[in-house]
Amino acid sequence: MTEEQDARIAELAEARAVSKAEVIRGILDGALDSGDAEADGRAAILATAGLCADYPDWPEWLEDVRAAGGAGGRLDRLGL
Repeated sequence: MTEEQDARIAELAEARAVSKAEVIRGILDGALDSGDAEADGRAAILATAGLCADYPDWPEWLEDVRAAGGAGGRLDRLGL
């Protein structure tokens, strides 16, 4: 494994709050296509878990959008 690959795996592991070994196993499972639908589903969940950890929950987001004058107000705040 190259230093760049190791660094990228370390970044993924940190972002997902898992070990580097778990990231590598997930990559290998995806590449080898285990054919096990349940395992593939678990791998997909683990690969995406925590990606939106900093996003607001739906009720908070909805309240924010409504308070900002609806979608148009939100777009105005974003400069769109």
